[in-house]
Amino acid sequence: MTRTFSPGDKFLVLLPIPGKPLHAKYHGPYEIIKQLGPVGYVVSTLGRCKTKRVCHINLLKPYHEREPRLDFQHTEIKPEVVGLVDCVNYKPQQKVSSLLTTLQKTELSELLDEFGDNCFKSTGKTHLVSHYINLKTGTLPCRSTPYRFSPDKIKFVQTEIATLRE
Repeated sequence: MTRTFSPGDKFLVLLPIPGKPLHAKYHGPYEIIKQLGPVGYVVSTLGRCKTKRVCHINLLKPYHEREPRLDFQHTEIKPEVVGLVDCVNYKPQQKVSSLLTTLQKTELSELLDEFGDNCFKSTGKTHLVSHYINLKTGTLPCRSTPYRFSPDKIKFVQTEIATLRE
């Protein structure tokens, strides 16, 4: 099977990633300007350093345009008034797992209504229990290579560690 492109055809080109010369991915869509021979094509690569380059046919992949889809983000949905809430006696509904039976859900809702003030708003740490790990004398901690994090992630991890130490 022979592949051929004609001038004006749209396609993707396998090009190196900027800043990573040993990594490559398909970029495009670009257009063919002219065919140089049975396997060579002049390609217009607008938006790159070289606006024209010669490419082998093995670096080209046909580009197929998708049919336009509906964009649901821009559809207008009118708000619907469902009911009014009594602001004085309002209690927000608790989220209850769908794995519970109806009897368990009602019992849990009653417990949360009765003892809701004793529950923490945020979970994750407690001051009621502490633990320690006994190590054998002379043992060294396990060493492994650290994970590499971006500066934003390092900052986040450090703040999390600081809150856990409090």
